[in-house]
Amino acid sequence: MTEHKETRDLVRRLLEAQRFAVLCTQSETGPYSSLIAFWASDDLSHVIFATMRATRKFAHLVAHPRVALLFDDRSNRDADLREATAVTATGTAGELTGQRARVAAATGFLAKHPDLSEFVNDPACALVRVDLDVYRVV
Repeated sequence: MTEHKETRDLVRRLLEAQRFAVLCTQSETGPYSSLIAFWASDDLSHVIFATMRATRKFAHLVAHPRVALLFDDRSNRDADLREATAVTATGTAGELTGQRARVAAATGFLAKHPDLSEFVNDPACALVRVDLDVYRVV
C-alpha cells in the first residue's frame, strides 16, 4: 500500500465518521472560525455545508472565497494530543445556485444530517460547496 493511498484512506475514514468541522474564513480585518456540519463527496474533491446568507461566515466567503477546514476526531481527553487525528484542507468556496446542483448537494448533506432538513430548506439558507485542493494530515 502506498503512503498516498494510506493517507487518502485515513482522510476518507475521518470525513465519513465526523459530522462537524471548523471552517476558517478571512475578512478585511482578520481570520474568523466557525463550526459547521458538513458532507464530503465520495471522491473527496469537495465538501458541502449549509449556512444562512445573513451570517458573518457567508459574507466572508463571498468576499474571500479561499477557505480552510479542520476535521478532527478529538474527544476532549489528554490522550488526544497523542492519539487524535486532524486534517486541514484548503479550497475555494461558493454558493450553489443552480437547482440541480443544490438538490444533489442537499440530498448528500441531508443523508448525513437529516436533523437539519428544516434549516436546509429555509429560503434564507445557502448551500456552499468547497472545492478542495489540498489535504494535510496534521
